[in-house]
Amino acid sequence: DKVELIAIAQVQVAAGVIDFRSNKGFDTASRVNVGVYELQLDHKHDDHKLVIEVTRKSTTPGQIQAEILGTDDVDRIQVTNFDSLGSPVDTSFFIVVWRVRS
Repeated sequence: DKVELIAIAQVQVAAGVIDFRSNKGFDTASRVNVGVYELQLDHKHDDHKLVIEVTRKSTTPGQIQAEILGTDDVDRIQVTNFDSLGSPVDTSFFIVVWRVRS
């Protein structure tokens, strides 16, 4: 098996507006709600072969999660940021997506 990088981005969030600071492999990103973002990949991939790492860019405590939207051939990922109390909060983040090839 091989692992290949298919997408990477730094997503800057300020006043509810998002901006790709650096981007490879993503077509679009949109803010769905407070702390919730949807990113669309350039191409569809088998959901069982994607590995996603997402990291908050914040000095305040909190959590972040990424979820593949759909099954089989997918091209959308939802990212949700939470503050230390578990409430959604707008926070900048980094995201990396790999695909496992066999």
